[in-house]
Amino acid sequence: RKCSMADSAAPQPKSSQQAARGPVAVVEDGVVRSSAPEPPVPDCDFATCLRNAWQQFKDRTALIDHRTDERCSYEQLEQQCSRVAAGLRSLGFGPGDMAGFHCGNTLDAIIALYGVVLAGGCAVMAKPNLSQRELCYQFGDSSPSLVFSDEEITDKVVAAQKEVPSIKTLVVFGSHASALPFAPLRKTPLPERQAPHAAADPGSLLFVLYSSGTTGKPKGVMISHRNAVAHFTSVGAPPKPPLPAVLLGATPLTHTSGVIMVNTTFARGDTLVILPGPEPSVVIPAIAKHKVVFMFAFPTHMKMLLRSPLLEDYDLSSLKMVSVGGSTLPPDLVAETKAKLKVFALAQGYGLTESFGAGTFTLGQNASSDCVGTPNFMSQLKIVDIATEEKLGPGQRGEIRIKSPCCAIGYLNNPEASAALYDEEGFLKTGDMGYYNEQAVFYITDRVKDLIKCMDQQVPPVELEGLLLQHDAVLDVAVVGVPHDDYGEAARAFVVLREGHLPSQALKDALLNVVADQASYHKHLHGGLEFVASIPKSFTGKHLRSSLRDAYVKQAQASA
Repeated sequence: RKCSMADSAAPQPKSSQQAARGPVAVVEDGVVRSSAPEPPVPDCDFATCLRNAWQQFKDRTALIDHRTDERCSYEQLEQQCSRVAAGLRSLGFGPGDMAGFHCGNTLDAIIALYGVVLAGGCAVMAKPNLSQRELCYQFGDSSPSLVFSDEEITDKVVAAQKEVPSIKTLVVFGSHASALPFAPLRKTPLPERQAPHAAADPGSLLFVLYSSGTTGKPKGVMISHRNAVAHFTSVGAPPKPPLPAVLLGATPLTHTSGVIMVNTTFARGDTLVILPGPEPSVVIPAIAKHKVVFMFAFPTHMKMLLRSPLLEDYDLSSLKMVSVGGSTLPPDLVAETKAKLKVFALAQGYGLTESFGAGTFTLGQNASSDCVGTPNFMSQLKIVDIATEEKLGPGQRGEIRIKSPCCAIGYLNNPEASAALYDEEGFLKTGDMGYYNEQAVFYITDRVKDLIKCMDQQVPPVELEGLLLQHDAVLDVAVVGVPHDDYGEAARAFVVLREGHLPSQALKDALLNVVADQASYHKHLHGGLEFVASIPKSFTGKHLRSSLRDAYVKQAQASA
């Protein structure tokens, strides 16, 4: 059965009509997709796509580093990335080798990243806020031979090198006694007789992006050249604007959203303003100075921006569109964004690290807070009953699943998890619950997984439970996500003590420090810690986290 949701005869509420201003969608045999014709995906490596785009837009400005005000045209970008690739080859780095990135957002970092691509390597992205333990785990899992890092956090990589023997070379953006400086790589002479880039098989590995899982250990999501080419083709499909738009790049380059933002910029010939972080004191002046048209932000960052007194001091009239990802905006922030920023469009989308840009998107200016739009290019979605695996129709809630050539090829060094990632029809199991309405507009309702989302970053409860169980006083523990005024959601630990140990403020502080000393800030127990007599469990012995969460929320509401 095939029907156009835009032409549905059933009358729709006004709010549904407003929320469905994204691309028109069609449904066929329980699968929802965009009705727009899909462009063919070239059978080539990602470097070929990049170079074609860079040459097409060679006279345009590609990148602006807001911190240094350094600018780079597409022609200069190609030259400098090619020089870096040549420099990497002189260091013995070549096709199939892994390069780690433990750094913030800078022009240097982007040139290094795409230099690795031209050299035929694979980039392993490790966020700069990782703890020493987390960094050692990710690099130990991926085994990079070379690591790029910022000057101020290179000591962490030097320490990691002692535990990760694969790391042979450190390159620093700046200077460090134990690392090679990056600056000379940007000036490497180009060989006269050498291919423009190292050719790679389209199915080979291009990016490894770590995404937390319910097992507690982060999984290395494997993105192939073919995945990246598909995404590049989808976002670069006509019509392209005659003049480049100015985009704001405040999300971390080492996060999926950062990589996708840069690739989208290149595919469309736009200009990306690179920011060191999402703080309003940086974002607001940058929008005004560079006449930014489009920005992407996480809900936590949007809240910071909207509450900043600097909004009154700068002209932000150039900003026409704000896109929000990571999680949906709460209703109050939807209204506040429209009122204060007066943007033409407020967009929300849905996707995962594993879907690499595939998913849904809405341009609905008046979209509701849980609406994430209709399928974007090259994305097919379905709703499935997780008990029966049957496809569900409009209004029926089940697990959201995605099929796209953008979707990851699996998890690094984890064949069991890779095998469980897709269903028999090749759809990615997202672990998220939702539904679509009669207009094929998707809504998120809940998460199947127990992941906590604090500061728009994932927090696996099992990881924190493992840390707390290392303490001699802890017999059992369950970590759940609870509402948090500033962070949206935060981790709260429910701890059962061993016999002979009594609850005390000193012990509570010690346990809070166990997590604070070994985990990233967003994983800290911002929701608190509570001593309990027992943890509710299922028949099979699994923690009933929902019972703990519901009891906490009920108690908090009663005392409010």
